[in-house]
Amino acid sequence: MPVLTGIDVLGVQRYVFASNRLRDTVAASWLVQWATARDGALDGSGGDVLQASGGVAILSFPDEARARDFATRYTRRLYDVAPGLEVAVAHRSYSSGGLARAMEQLQIDLAVAKLERVPSSPQLGLSVTASCRITGLPASGCDPQDPTVPLARMVLRWRDSDVRANATSRWDAYLDGDARYAFPAEIDDMGRTRGETSLLGVVHVDGNGVGRRIASWLRQCVEKGRSDDDVRRGVAAWSSALDECGRRALRAVVHRVVAATKQNDQGTWCLVGAVPQLAFQLKSQNDRVLLPLRPVLLGGDDLTFLCDGRIALDLAETALEVFTGDAPSLGRVTACAGVAVVPSHTPFERAYALAEALCNHAKQRRRERNDDGSWIDWHIGAPRPGEGIRELRARAYSHRTAATFLKLTCRPYRLGSGPEDPETWRWLSRNVLGTGANGFRGPRWAQHRNKLKQLAWVVREGPDGVQRAREAWTAAADIPWPSDLDKTNGFFDGVRTPLLDALELLGIHLPLDREAHI
Repeated sequence: MPVLTGIDVLGVQRYVFASNRLRDTVAASWLVQWATARDGALDGSGGDVLQASGGVAILSFPDEARARDFATRYTRRLYDVAPGLEVAVAHRSYSSGGLARAMEQLQIDLAVAKLERVPSSPQLGLSVTASCRITGLPASGCDPQDPTVPLARMVLRWRDSDVRANATSRWDAYLDGDARYAFPAEIDDMGRTRGETSLLGVVHVDGNGVGRRIASWLRQCVEKGRSDDDVRRGVAAWSSALDECGRRALRAVVHRVVAATKQNDQGTWCLVGAVPQLAFQLKSQNDRVLLPLRPVLLGGDDLTFLCDGRIALDLAETALEVFTGDAPSLGRVTACAGVAVVPSHTPFERAYALAEALCNHAKQRRRERNDDGSWIDWHIGAPRPGEGIRELRARAYSHRTAATFLKLTCRPYRLGSGPEDPETWRWLSRNVLGTGANGFRGPRWAQHRNKLKQLAWVVREGPDGVQRAREAWTAAADIPWPSDLDKTNGFFDGVRTPLLDALELLGIHLPLDREAHI
């Protein structure tokens, strides 16, 4: 009787972001990808690989003996090649014509396996007196480049020359062979401007409702009695389409950054955009320009990358725009993005956790609004430890007046169809923050920056307070007001306002422009 074997990599984020060194993170990411790659740990499995991406794999074997033999060899191989990486494995036998039902049940088996898994309890530290400088685990060796630094076996594997070479070549493929550019290996080389804006952007993009759609499709296959061959072809089709969504989004992000790199009159490479004063210099290494971007995770409908904080929101928008597409049997696929803009050298794990929470918050708002498009949410700065998004917004972006309770943010935002689509990200970025006649970055407001600083405090007085300030400013200087806000004094429903969202981004957000000049 044929058997399905399911593999689910556990604690991916904890493993990838265990180190705060970018080189280690990239190497760990490659090992996660290798663990469920057809040409990686699944190579020579002896079975038929039905799905393999995003830390999840499903294989089919002719009988249970071969499935369990593969599981034995596979887990041993992981122990040798990717120490510290844990997986859950489950088997489900099925009869001819029952592949769809078996795949449906296998998801439950994997969930149960993860819940019932008994974590190993090794005698860590027995007879070992040194701790790893990176993870705190018992050290099993020293850094090859610095024999005085003890490291755990997991970190030593990350720093293996072959692993780093494979990890580097994986992402270099997205440069399309252009030898002028390279991805940085250190945070300090990611466009960081010392003494000025030194922010790191962590962008997490995830597909909307993909797991639910796959479960619904499997249920339909069961109800309609689809043959095993039809199910296999269907899985291959939508799995390939989802993988292409992530790859397409990453290619678009890389191409957008490359298109925005220019040389100034002195021959220095810079990243430029629609706001010239926010342009910044790029670093070079071995005659290659280091892009202010570093892909970290890519699998199926899941994409995570690091970048200079000034371009994080622009790149998130780019990824969401091209991520949208049709997947066979699943329909139109969209995504949400969470963007954490944090001080440089904030621990990666905390920054990623914030970006993931923001992405989930955007997904939740999307469901509440019954919307079928893409949404984006962001936060600037590191929240308090253990503080959720709702608690953060209630503490920092709410204010009670004598008349009402104000919400000083409209986040998360729909991506929107364009700058004329109100209460969307594109409207906020191009209209409210635009360089046109009424935008906060326009020529009129540029002469009254002090008024913008005052506005950040005036919004706490509600629509009436904003109206009083506007009347005073209009009498003094006839300052324009962004469209869709002029009749509401900056507040929607008299409670919510996007003004603080825009003002926080005023000196940080750099919209990239392929036609910009320095």
